[in-house]
Amino acid sequence: MSATWRANFGDAVLLDPLILVHGNVKDVFPLDEEARSRMPAELRGQSAVTFDVWLALELERQGFDIVCLYDPITRITVLRRSMAAPLRVLLAGQAPPASAGAVAARTPANKAEASTPVASPASGADWLVALDEKQVPKDFVRNLLVNVMPRTDVRVAVVFRFMDRFLQYTDRQDCNDRELSLLIQKAALAVPADVQAGGSRMVLVFDLETQVPQEINTLFPAAHSVFVPPPTLEERELFFQQFGGRFNPGAEAPVDLANAAGHRLLLAQLSDGLRMQDLHSLTLLSHREQLGLSAKEFPLLIARFKFGTRENAWAKLDAERLRTAKQTLQKRVKGQDEVIDEVVPVLIRAKLGMSDLAGSVASSKPRGAFFFVGPTGVGKTELSKAIAELIFGDERSLLRFDMSEYSEEHQQARLIGAPPGYVGFDQGGQLTNAVHQKPFSVVLFDEIEKAHGRILDKFLQILDDGRLTDGMGKTVYFSESIIIFTSNIGTAPPKGGSTDDTYGRLGQLSYEEICRHFRGAVREYFVNVLGRPEILNRIGEDNVLVFKMLNSGDAKSQIIAQLIENMRVALRERQPVDLHCTSAFKRLLAVHPSGFDRNGARGVRNLLNRYVLNRLASDLFLEPKQCRGRILRVDYEASDEDIDTKPFHANLLRYEWIDA
Repeated sequence: MSATWRANFGDAVLLDPLILVHGNVKDVFPLDEEARSRMPAELRGQSAVTFDVWLALELERQGFDIVCLYDPITRITVLRRSMAAPLRVLLAGQAPPASAGAVAARTPANKAEASTPVASPASGADWLVALDEKQVPKDFVRNLLVNVMPRTDVRVAVVFRFMDRFLQYTDRQDCNDRELSLLIQKAALAVPADVQAGGSRMVLVFDLETQVPQEINTLFPAAHSVFVPPPTLEERELFFQQFGGRFNPGAEAPVDLANAAGHRLLLAQLSDGLRMQDLHSLTLLSHREQLGLSAKEFPLLIARFKFGTRENAWAKLDAERLRTAKQTLQKRVKGQDEVIDEVVPVLIRAKLGMSDLAGSVASSKPRGAFFFVGPTGVGKTELSKAIAELIFGDERSLLRFDMSEYSEEHQQARLIGAPPGYVGFDQGGQLTNAVHQKPFSVVLFDEIEKAHGRILDKFLQILDDGRLTDGMGKTVYFSESIIIFTSNIGTAPPKGGSTDDTYGRLGQLSYEEICRHFRGAVREYFVNVLGRPEILNRIGEDNVLVFKMLNSGDAKSQIIAQLIENMRVALRERQPVDLHCTSAFKRLLAVHPSGFDRNGARGVRNLLNRYVLNRLASDLFLEPKQCRGRILRVDYEASDEDIDTKPFHANLLRYEWIDA
C-alpha cells in the first residue's frame, strides 16, 4: 500500500468529518502483518482484501470504536460482532455501554495512545456481521445525523460503499437525491466543533471523482477528497518479490525473484497499468498458459491477459511478406516511393518488437506511428489500407476515424465515451470500443488538424503509454496497433489566392522542397497555431512523411490503369458486362482539370464515376438485354495534341456497346 496514499487518507480522517474517496477503489489491497493479526484465524492467509475491508481495518487501527459498512443492498454491516450491540443502541438514540469506550479525549494525532489492542474475532462468523436493521439511505443518514455524529463519548466510522450507485451526479439529481445530499452535509456538520479531530467520520466511496456531486465536494468545506491511485512501480515490484512463487515456472530457466532486483523491476515495468487484482489473476493465467516470468515468456503472458485468446497477428506475420513489403505497397500506391522507403523499416522494427528500445525495455507504445501529410488524393489513405492488408492480412483491419467529426470539445465523448451521469455513458467510445474489439489493427485518424485541441490531448496518452481509459473506466491497449495520422496542412491557399494556384506552385517544387514546405507547415500548426508542440514531439518529426504531387506521367498512367481495372473487376462481380477505355480517354483522365492537378487520384476516380459509371448504370437499367454479355467501349474523339491543349467537351465522348 502506497505510503503517500495512506498518509493522505490519515490526514483526511484527522481533519474532516466527511471523506470522499475515489479512484482505484474496486481493486484488492495488500494487508500488513498487523492488519492480518486482527482478522479471523481462518482468514489470515489472505494476501489481499477488497477496498472496503481495507478501509474498515484502517479505520479501526486509527482508533474508532465502531466501524460499519453501508450500502442499500446489505444495509448495515459492522466489522466485528462486538460492535453490533453498541451500534444498535446508538441508532436507537440511547447511550452506549461503557465497554464501547469513552474516547472523547482520543485523537488520531497520537495513534500509539489512541489505539488499544483489538482481539481477533473467534471465527469468521464474528467478522463482517450484518445487522437486522434495514434502513434505506435517507433514513440511515438521518439516524446518523440525529443519534451518532453529534456524540462525543464514542467514535463511529461509517463507510458508504458504491456511493455513486445511489447518489447521482448533480446534473441528474432528483428531489430524493438532493435530500440525501443535504442530509449527508448536515450529518457531517453535526460533529461538534470542539471534538472535530476526535469525532465520528463518514467515508463515501466513489469510482471516479467526476461522480462526486459538487455540493459535497468542492462546495462543502467540511469534506476532504482523497484519490486512490493504481499500484505504483514499487508496489508492483514488491508483488513479484512476494508472490513470484505462485506463477508457473514455464519452460525457461527459473528466476530467483528474491535476489534478482533487475528482473523484478522489468516485470514491474511490463505490468504498468495493471491493478493489483490483475496481477493476482496473472498467477492463475500463467498456469493455464504454461508461461513463466522469464524475459521471453512474461511479455507473452501480459499480451494474453490484455488481448484474450486473439491470435497475435505480429507473431503470425510471415517474414517473406516483409521482405517484399516495398514491392507489395508499390503495387497499390503509385508515385510515392520515397514515403514507402520510410515506412518499410518501421514495419520491420514493429515486427521485431523494436519500436522504442531507446525509451524503455518495457515500452508499451504503439508498434509504429506515422503522420502522412500532402495534397488530397495522392495516396495517404490508400497506403494506410495497404499497410493494414500487408501486416494484418485484411484491409478491414483499418480502423478509420474522420476527425472532422470531432471539431468540438464535447465530441470527445463520442470518441472515448461519455463521463458518468451523461447520456451514452454505458455505451463506451467509438475509438475505445473499436480498438478493444480489434487490438491488432491500423488506427487511422484522418484530417487530424480538424479535431479540437482538447481531443488531441488524448493522443499524448496513446502515443506515450499505449493505452486509453474510456468513460466507464475500461482500459484499452494500443500497444499492438499502428497509429497513422493524415493531414492536408500546407495546401491552404494564401490570402487572396486560389487552391489551383497553390497546387500549381507545389507541382513546380522538387521533392526536397515539398518536404520542407509541408513539414514546416505541420510544425507551424502544432507549435504556433495550436500551441501544442508536445503532440508533434510524441509523433516525432522524422515520422512526418510527405506525399508529393502526382506529376509523373508513369505514375498517372499506372493509377489510371489500376482504377479502370478495379472498376472492371467490380463490374464483372455484379453485372455480366465488361469495360474498355481507349488510350484517348485515358489521356483525357490524365490531363482533365478536375483530375490529378486538383484532386489527385480521387479526382480521377470521380471522373470515372461521372463519365463511365453513370452511363453504364443508365444503359443497364434501360436496356439490360442489349448490354448483357457485352463490352462498353469509352472513347474521346480528339487528337492527343487537342486533348493536351484544348478545353474538355463532353460532346466528344463516345460510348459504344461491342461484342465480347
